[in-house]
Formats: sequence, C-alpha cells, structure tokens
Amino acid sequence: MIVFETKRLLIRKATTSDEDVAMFYRLWNHPQVMTNVGFSNGLGISKQEIFEKFSNQDKTEYNCRLVVIRKENERRIGECMLGTPDENCVSKTDVKLLPEYWNKGYGKEIKRGLVDYLFTNQPDCLAVKADPKKSNIASQKMQEFVGAVRLEKGQQYPIRNIEKYFPPEDHYLYLVFRKDWRKFR
Repeated sequence: MIVFETKRLLIRKATTSDEDVAMFYRLWNHPQVMTNVGFSNGLGISKQEIFEKFSNQDKTEYNCRLVVIRKENERRIGECMLGTPDENCVSKTDVKLLPEYWNKGYGKEIKRGLVDYLFTNQPDCLAVKADPKKSNIASQKMQEFVGAVRLEKGQQYPIRNIEKYFPPEDHYLYLVFRKDWRKFR
C-alpha cells in the first residue's frame, strides 16, 4: 500500500518481503546511519527480528516503518515514520537513508512529504516534532527546510507541557507548527 509519493519517491508500509527485510537489516546495522540515533555500532538486529517486527506492525500507516523507494529504479533507499498526534496534538517523524543516498535532497523531500501528509490527514495535529543530534547538521537543515523552528527552553510556545518534548542536551528540539506550514507551502 502506497502511503504517499513525492516527485522522485514512493513511500509505503514495510512488509516481511526479503527485499524490505534486507534493506532494513543493512540500514539499522549501519554504523554511519545509526550513530546519529545513539547506536554507533548499529542496532545489532537480525533479519529474523526485523521480520517479526514487521509481522506485528500496526495496520495503519502510523507508528510503523515505512519504506522509501526511488521511482526511477524501484530501489529501496531508506525508511521513514509517521507518528500519530499525542495528547498535545504533536506528531513525530523519522527519516533514515542509506549513506549512498545522502546529500541528494531525498531527506528534505521525504520530510516535506511526511509533514504534508500529517497536516493534511490529521486535522488535530498542531505540530510535528523532531529532535536531531546537535552534530547531525543534515537533519537540522531538513527540519528547517520544512519550516520547523528550533525551540529553546524557557520560552513560551503554543503547546501544553512543552518541557516533555525537550531531548537530552546533545540534541535540539524542532517543531513545525501547522500555522507556519500553511504559510511555508
């Protein structure tokens, strides 16, 4: 099931197919990819564990793993995730790409698609959050590309309990608000 598409990419739910499992195995065990999320040696996850994870995914497109596929050659190049809005109407997204697809604009294209999808299909979603590592400049640029702003502690924001969203000190908190998304589009 295709969740959405962009100019160059198709985004669909991950399946238990050998091809999907193999791509996630490579992605999640790749030190360059996973170091930005705290696993400098990769996850150390097996193909069987990935298969089981995908066998038990949610039936909707939310809170599950989505595969990113290049339209040009149908190659799987990474993953993303759409989070359902929480009690404060904030959703979370995630994007991970295999290193050979970095610096080609795919991350920005995916992030824009995720934000557009959430604000179009989740009327209660007021903001979309991300918390990239301070050393992950590419992710920070991706957040800014879609109109997200970096939040600082101690300031006032239109989200209840904003303090709960602040990540550890080595990360930043970015939010793109629905009102800014409308202007930014």
